[in-house]
Parts: sequence; structure tokens; C-alpha cells
Amino acid sequence: MKIIFSIILFINFFVGAAFGGAVTDEIKKISVLKGIKNAQWGLSVKYVDTGKELVSLNQNKNLIPASILKVFITAAALEYFGPDYRFETKLYYRGKIKKGTLFGNIYIVGGGDPSLGSSRVMGALSFNKVFARLTNSLKRAGIKRIKGGIYADDSLFNGISIPSSWAWEDIGNYYAAWPSALSINDNIYKLYFKPSGKVGGRAKVIKTVPNIPGLKFTNFMKTGPKGSGDHGYIFNMPKNYRAVLRGTIPLGPKKFAIKGAIPDPPVFFAEHFKKYLKARGIKVKGKALRVLKKKDYLPNKLLIEIKSPPLKNIIFTTNKKSFNLYAEILLRHLAVINGRAGNLEAGLFTLKKFLSTNGVDVSEMKLKDASGLSRLNTVKAENFTNFLVEAYNKKYFDDFYNSLVAPGENGATGHIKRFALGTFLENNIMIKSGSLNGVRAYTGYFETKKNRLVAFTSIINNYSIKASEIDGIQKNLLLKIAEEY
Repeated sequence: MKIIFSIILFINFFVGAAFGGAVTDEIKKISVLKGIKNAQWGLSVKYVDTGKELVSLNQNKNLIPASILKVFITAAALEYFGPDYRFETKLYYRGKIKKGTLFGNIYIVGGGDPSLGSSRVMGALSFNKVFARLTNSLKRAGIKRIKGGIYADDSLFNGISIPSSWAWEDIGNYYAAWPSALSINDNIYKLYFKPSGKVGGRAKVIKTVPNIPGLKFTNFMKTGPKGSGDHGYIFNMPKNYRAVLRGTIPLGPKKFAIKGAIPDPPVFFAEHFKKYLKARGIKVKGKALRVLKKKDYLPNKLLIEIKSPPLKNIIFTTNKKSFNLYAEILLRHLAVINGRAGNLEAGLFTLKKFLSTNGVDVSEMKLKDASGLSRLNTVKAENFTNFLVEAYNKKYFDDFYNSLVAPGENGATGHIKRFALGTFLENNIMIKSGSLNGVRAYTGYFETKKNRLVAFTSIINNYSIKASEIDGIQKNLLLKIAEEY
């Protein structure tokens, strides 16, 4: 009995010593709330200039971080490449050009530009402008006909295309798009439906935009209540052209679109380029195919080189929009720049090495992807906070900091766009959030009322209340920390 009483005294002393009065009371109140008391909660808050710990609770518990994992990969990319780095996509030919005819093949060589043909990244070429640039380069070379084919070379990256731990329900949908060294249009297509005239009726497939040659659907999509939104799922695997559709789309609109992952982006790229050339009078006799074996290309047969916007623009979108595809592609680049094969495993090895040299204990860290979509990722709250403290002294800090989300800013998406609006924190906090079913995570920086900048991380797993309630609880806690420190 004395031993138990002593342990209780020690715990009470530790909590009282770790937190100030108002913060202590708030954490105690949160810890016993219905829906949270049986959850796992890790919390870590530190001054960025000194690294002094202000608040900590279960900061060394291994927890599922969801999308806040992207702060690691985006910072690593900035450190290894630099904010102004640009990825390159190149177009080569092989063979000879005689009287307007190319007796040979065209090769589109992917340099791992995630932004090619995207509307999400400032400075990126649009989908149509990419193909216009490529086509114009052929015309400048005097190529009016191609006896060979169009080949897509995505050999910069290799290995498994997507992590084996991603959920079957996710694969095939836009947020689980396949990371390729030759990507286009964010590797996404829109799938349009005509809803039924009644709830429970079958929703009819109309079309895909852009058109994906050969893609077929087994359609079980139903029509849900009016205003019910997108609850549709596309079940498919990379390189598979028979997708299964399940779930519901809302009653009411004449047509409704959900977004899917292009099954094979490099082949789609080559096929669309061939179609684009034909529409502009350049006939291609051969097929659109993928390069199966890595090739060497002659510099004097380079037709055009398309450069991406600066890396900082890509990082901006990766964190602001929590864009999974970009994080996964950047991870594979880390492997390549460090002389390893451009695959998932090598990228994760490089990432953990980067973290270990930047204030992070990786001894128990488990990483399965770069985007946080896998539920097998486990990271400590203190891992994130320690890294954010370290990042404060980096040359690229401003670009990294500005890629986080300010609640209410133009372009902010998801639940975080409303976080702490109308409070002191509205103009004093930058956040990267993460969410999966039963996971809510926040990391970033905020300024206290005493004009001190702090780094913070809060990760909650297996809660059983509404996610919006978690947001309100975290807002109130951070406000009290801002007031006290």
C-alpha cells in the first residue's frame, strides 16, 4: 500500500513539475474526458531557440502520426536538394530523321518531377502545355512522321510502386496515386457519374477525364441522400485496368465526379502524347509503351528539357495540401541523390539517417511510407518537436515554415482551415495536421503572448469522439500554453 501511495505521489509531482497551473489543469481535464481517457495521447512543446521543454505528456510513446510525417520528408528534400532545385523531364529520339520522317523511336525520360502537368503547384506547366511543348520540339526538329513508337522511361525509380501496408480501400483513389519517375496530371483522373433519380438507385458511369485507354469498371456505385457528398471508392491496383466501384454519390446533381489514381502513369503519358501528336498532324506508326530496360541517351538527340518549378514551390503544395503523391516521390529522390536505388526502402533508409543527424532518436521509429497513409508508421511526439527545434536553425527554415498552414489563409483546406479562428492563435500559428480514422495529429510552431516561438506536437490515437471535438480540445490547450509561456 505504501508503495502504491508513493507512486501516486511521484506521478502527481511529475505532472505538477512539468506543467504550469492553467496548463496542468487543462491537461488533467482532457485526460479524463469521455472518448479520450482510453485513447493514446502524446504531447511535446519546446522553445525553438533554447530547446527547453515546456509541456510533455507521453512524449516518448510510439504513435501513428498520419500526415504530419510529411514535415520530415519535405525538410529532408530542402536540405539535400536546396529550395531552388528543379527536376527535369527530357524528350529524346533514336534513329535518323530523313525528309520529315523519324526512322526510330521517341523517348520521354522521367526525372521524377511530381508537378508536371499539375494545376496545384505555382509555376508548373499545365497538362495541355506539357504536350504542346513536347510537340513543338518535334516540329522544330523537322519531325512530321514517326515510323517507330513512343516510349516512356520511368527507370529513375524502381522497386514496389506503393507500400504494401496501404489499405485496400485507399488504393485506386486519388490520395493513393502511384509515385512514378514519369508522372503527369498528379497521376489522377476524374470519374464522372450520373446519379439515380432515387436514393439507393444505381449510379451510372459517364466518362473519365482525361480518358484512360483500356480502363474498365465493375460498377456497384449507389446513389446516396441529397447533400451526402462523396462516399465513393475506386478499388484498383497499379497497372491494373479493371477497377471496382463501391459506395455512394449524392442524389441531385446531373453529374458528380470522384477522383481516381491513373493505373499506369508512364504508359498513360506515352499514349496521350501519341494521341496529341496525331491530332496535330504527326502520325506515329508504332505503339505507346514503357521502356523495360534502362537506356543511355545521346545528348545530341535531346529534343527538349522541361524543368519543374523550384522545389520550394513543390514543398509548399506538399505541406499546404497534404499531398501524398508528392511526398512519396520526394522520398524516392532522397535515395537517388544519396547513390541508392530509387525505391521506397532506400528512401526510408536515407530519411531515417537524415533524422538521426538532426536531433531525432530513430531507434524505435517505424516508417512504412512518406505520406503518413500507412497505419504501420509509429513515431514519438518528441521526435517531431525535436526536429522542428533543429529545423529552426536551417538556411531553408523560411521556406519550410511557410509551407505549413496558417488557419484561415487563402487555400487552406480540411479541418485545419478553421482551427483557432477568432483567437490569439489565428495569426500566430503554423500547422501541419494529420488524420486517419481514429488518428488526429498536429505539429508546427506558434508564438506565445510573451513573444516566444515554440515548436509543438500533439498526436492522439484511438479516440472515440468526433474529430471536430478533438480540434476544439487541442485549440483550447494551445491557447492556454500560449498564454502561460
